[in-house]
Amino acid sequence: MKKIKFLKSIIIFISLTIYGCEKPETKISELIYENGNKKIEIQIQDGKDYLEYDQPTETNFVLTNIAQNNFYVIGPGISVIQNKNGIMKTQIKVPRNYLETDTLNVKVSFGKKPEENHEFNIPMKTAE
Repeated sequence: MKKIKFLKSIIIFISLTIYGCEKPETKISELIYENGNKKIEIQIQDGKDYLEYDQPTETNFVLTNIAQNNFYVIGPGISVIQNKNGIMKTQIKVPRNYLETDTLNVKVSFGKKPEENHEFNIPMKTAE
């Protein structure tokens, strides 16, 4: 009976050790959303994958197979500059201390169905 308990303990220890040693998954911000043949890609100025507080940043929402007149974007600090040829040009400027977390939640909608809505979570950083 002691051998079985010992073997179980060893198996649990090895499992926890292997699980703990796995390389943590590094997740780059998700700036692309795809739903079937429809796609929305956020392109931040200078190829960054984050925004900086208090800095106006040109950001493009590139639409694939989505009608521009059905596309809406909602989020703090977003100003639409132009919307044509499948690209919505915006400028995003979020004041420091405006958000509770260092993540800007940007909601987009391109239809009436639930799957035609999406929320992007863009990391925010302090300008150096």
